[in-house]
Amino acid sequence: MKILFVHTFYRFKGGEDNLVIDEMALLQSAGFTVELMKFKNSDTFLGALLPVFFLPFNLFSFWAMVKKIRKFQPEVVHVHNWHFAASPSTIVACHYCKVPVVLSLHNYRLICPSATLLYNGELFLDSITKKFPWKGVMLGVYRDSIFQTFWLAFTIYLHKKLKTWQKVSAYIVNSEFEIKVFMQSTLGIPEKKFLLKSNSIPDPSFEEETKRKDHFLFIGRFVSEKGIEVLLDAFSKVPFKLVIYGYGPMDQDVKESTRLHPNISCMGALSHDKLSEELRNCTALVFPSIWYEGMPLTLLHAFSTGTPIIASNIGAMSTMIEDHHNGLHFKTGDAADLAQKLAYWNNLPESEKEAYGLRSRKTYEDRYTPESNLKSLRLVYDSVIK
Repeated sequence: MKILFVHTFYRFKGGEDNLVIDEMALLQSAGFTVELMKFKNSDTFLGALLPVFFLPFNLFSFWAMVKKIRKFQPEVVHVHNWHFAASPSTIVACHYCKVPVVLSLHNYRLICPSATLLYNGELFLDSITKKFPWKGVMLGVYRDSIFQTFWLAFTIYLHKKLKTWQKVSAYIVNSEFEIKVFMQSTLGIPEKKFLLKSNSIPDPSFEEETKRKDHFLFIGRFVSEKGIEVLLDAFSKVPFKLVIYGYGPMDQDVKESTRLHPNISCMGALSHDKLSEELRNCTALVFPSIWYEGMPLTLLHAFSTGTPIIASNIGAMSTMIEDHHNGLHFKTGDAADLAQKLAYWNNLPESEKEAYGLRSRKTYEDRYTPESNLKSLRLVYDSVIK
């Protein structure tokens, strides 16, 4: 089977970018012929201006896609992130060339310009049920910009009217929770088009007798939706060590916390080949995200290394982490409750912590192996081709 992946890479590389590369490699190892149609948003103001201007329908992306499809002749096109540089015109190009297209929903951009259903650190759900998200526009829920929010909302609304979203053969989501959210919206996609698929990561080496250190670990982008403020606030209240890996717009907030609190240390970006090693060293991963995450790859890496997770009880984390089984839940956005859970974990006997770790590893083996992911992808592609 020949599959064309389409993805606009982010300025700050994140889990979605890694997922695209990993799934391409997984499919190629199974004998699929896979190529990547790569787009990238420019880092410069002038370079980024044109893709934003052409966002409603980027003719350059459209004809680039048509040319690629005619040359490669894929049986299915799998779109991940179209945001800005690719534009929804890539989906129209697939329809023009009569090739079925699958769209992975890694966020909620199609039903709210914020993409995260967040505004000022709190859930913002108003746009979901509106034909046009005027309140979100006036608040500037995307990058605190009324114009950019309007332009993005207009693009999505325009393609509702053009029935572009109806031209997608299947939408890939990672949880029943996501389906419920999209079905509450005005997007107008029939439920049968939403197909569930678990993500996966390659299986790292696992040793039951791993000797862990006493520090907690955070890995992720330094952005508000990842719960950075909650994380830093909680660890300012407790004596436990926190090691942070990542980068992003809130770099200065993290650096200031490390200056004020000696128990917090920031190690910068974490290379992919060191990820498993760092997870094996920590006592637990802290995942304080405050938005409806789909299926964060960081959690899959934690499960694969038998690392327990202390996470906010929201979105995918509410089902992926089973409280007092493979990890702990705390109230979303509540730094005091997180601090209590950290103290609870710290006081557990080592034998009980090890039991949590084994159950975490079992979660990976049961749900998130490459074999499971490959089976799901095959089912999705076969269903849209038929």
